[in-house]
Amino acid sequence: MSGRGAEIPRPRPWTVRAADRQAFVGWQRLLSAVPDNLDRAWTAMTSDPRHVDRRQHPLKGQLGVVKLGGAALEQWQFEVTGAGRIWYAIDDGNRTLWITQAGTGHPKQTDTRGR
Repeated sequence: MSGRGAEIPRPRPWTVRAADRQAFVGWQRLLSAVPDNLDRAWTAMTSDPRHVDRRQHPLKGQLGVVKLGGAALEQWQFEVTGAGRIWYAIDDGNRTLWITQAGTGHPKQTDTRGR
């Protein structure tokens, strides 16, 4: 094994998966619209899924937990653009981040305008 040209994997990587087709389609829309922002989001989420700052934070209340595969998982949000969001659930046991929602528009569930 020479090592030259070999891909060097990230230590202790997180796997990122779409929870459903809608999340996958939303991810693809973000990829088409803002690939650089999405790359930064990917790096931030997979580097430290629980890092809290103005763009990355846990969802609150009922949105803070989501059931996937029978397990209750923490649900977080990453603000990709002013309106674009990624919601993801953290599965520590499998080191997997489940994309539960993604899109270029602000999610209606967290919109406080008009309430």
